[in-house]
Amino acid sequence: MWNFKHVSHKMEKKYDDGSNANAFMQMKEEVRNLGKAFVMRGLCYAVLLFAVAMGIAFLSNRRWIMAPAIVSALYAMVLIVTEGVVWVKVASRSLDGLTTFYTAVSGFRMLVTLGVMLGYYVACGREQMLGFLLVLAPFYVMMLVHHSIFFGFRSKIVDKFNNVKQNS
Repeated sequence: MWNFKHVSHKMEKKYDDGSNANAFMQMKEEVRNLGKAFVMRGLCYAVLLFAVAMGIAFLSNRRWIMAPAIVSALYAMVLIVTEGVVWVKVASRSLDGLTTFYTAVSGFRMLVTLGVMLGYYVACGREQMLGFLLVLAPFYVMMLVHHSIFFGFRSKIVDKFNNVKQNS
């Protein structure tokens, strides 16, 4: 599905002597696997929230939830995939940039959210904004919680990756 198998040639040249190349490549593979797991879990959470919204729409006869749920699910899926792919590229090239990456992702996520809200406002009008925000909010919170918990618990792999780079 996603091509996480890219290898930076700059990184390989640093380890031509073979001293720690195996460990380094294993760590890069773990970073790729983490990125892939982040994307897959995030997509599963987004689909689950979408299914809940559709269930609410059909069971409670509130069909107006369908359009905001579709927009919110697409928004969440695009952001999760983008964040996962960019994280893999940043983490496999420069671990020093991860702190900046996490800050930038938070700002980017907020700006995209504001853009989606503005687009929905322009397309559907003021009357439907409250309903849209009530549907969008769980998707936004899900992304925040998923990002925080996933990368918070997975920071150990980044620490191991840092140790491999420092020891070589």
